[in-house]
Amino acid sequence: MRYWQYKGVVEREYKKSLKKVMYELCVEEGLNAAEGAKRLGLAKEVFVYWRNHYRFEKKQILFDETVKDLKHLQSRYEDDVKNVDLKRPLLHEKKQSVEGLEELVERMVEYYKVVHHKSGGLSTETAKLPLYEFSYEVVGEYRNGKLLEKVKEFNES
Repeated sequence: MRYWQYKGVVEREYKKSLKKVMYELCVEEGLNAAEGAKRLGLAKEVFVYWRNHYRFEKKQILFDETVKDLKHLQSRYEDDVKNVDLKRPLLHEKKQSVEGLEELVERMVEYYKVVHHKSGGLSTETAKLPLYEFSYEVVGEYRNGKLLEKVKEFNES
């Protein structure tokens, strides 16, 4: 029998499309090629062909999910970088202060978001972005007094 003939037999037996049957066996139940072929009562070669055709092999699924995540990353900071001007003058360049630190950290966050956006989420340089975002939050907590409150809570307990 040919692959399409096997397909008709399996679809009639399970009363579902072949893709749904393969999804249940490969993804939901996690069967390997030998177990899946045995369950369907067909040659392992046919099962492997179908599994590859529908991209239900574990590595294929992982790859497809990664590609989907990368596509999502490409547009992650699209709105944030629309009005960013990295060449605007620094307001606190002449003095070293909390305000100056906050401005510099904010500028670094903007810079890494622009790099991330331009590279489509693929630049390794943007790995520093979460560090700068966290630093910006810490400076903000310091300025509004929440950081001091946290330290006092630690000292009391």
